[in-house]
Amino acid sequence: MTGGSGMIEPRGQLEEGLRYQKLGMLDQALEQYRVAIDTATDPEVISEAFCRESLVYRARCRWDDAIGSARRSATIALSARLDDQYAQALNAEAIVHQERGAFDAAMTLYEIIVRMKVSDRLQGITYQNIGSIAAQQADFEKARTCFRESQRHFARAGYAWGEAFALNNQAAAAHDAGHMKEAEIIAGQAIVAAKKVGDLELLGIAMLNSAQALTPQQRLVPAEQLAVDALRYFEIEENDLRRAQCYRVLGDIKLLQGAPKEAHEMYAHALGLAQSVGSEREVMQIQDAMELVVGAA
Repeated sequence: MTGGSGMIEPRGQLEEGLRYQKLGMLDQALEQYRVAIDTATDPEVISEAFCRESLVYRARCRWDDAIGSARRSATIALSARLDDQYAQALNAEAIVHQERGAFDAAMTLYEIIVRMKVSDRLQGITYQNIGSIAAQQADFEKARTCFRESQRHFARAGYAWGEAFALNNQAAAAHDAGHMKEAEIIAGQAIVAAKKVGDLELLGIAMLNSAQALTPQQRLVPAEQLAVDALRYFEIEENDLRRAQCYRVLGDIKLLQGAPKEAHEMYAHALGLAQSVGSEREVMQIQDAMELVVGAA
């Protein structure tokens, strides 16, 4: 046991792990969560530790490990009749399916959560995720409805982290709908909100969203800097899916700068990362972008 973790009670280890997680120090976060799992006797603490462990594995694109930890969390919570914790574990698994592009599997779990009597915080997160899937499937009316419902729950919960989370999803949805100026504004707000809650993963996503909004507007210098900054964080976190997205955006920028060879190199790097984590949706987006390089050559 390192870092003096034996001096901290299991609940304290959860908070210490979360602090590390927000800073992108995922190995240290995992250590805290594993010690909490080994030393705690309270099923709520153990379930929470497995759930947070799942989120770290998800950030590392270790999909099977993330699902395994989420399901262990759910089993413990269900046995102890901890409804909020059970919903949180279902959400952790659903996010893995969502990031892999398995939307049907994710929605099956989200639909269970929205029928449960759980906290406004969890309902807000769930509606955000459902809205994000709807936006990616071009059902923008459903996305807007879900985002409004989510914000209602977050407001009642007084959940500051939820604000940054919601803004990121709304920026991505505006981008998917082709509303680049709106996406730029919302992504800028998400950057501010992420800094306020001190979550570097949310900040990286917000910077990536901002870069994606600026690129089609031909504002390539700030877009490139934002994409590079986001990539730097996701390299620290070892999140290969987000790294693939950053390289794809950088490829888009290079193509618009009239550098098709460099664009192809960025896309090739992105494709390798996306294939390595099994994200079919991202692979398709990158392959579509690579076809534009062939046309520009």
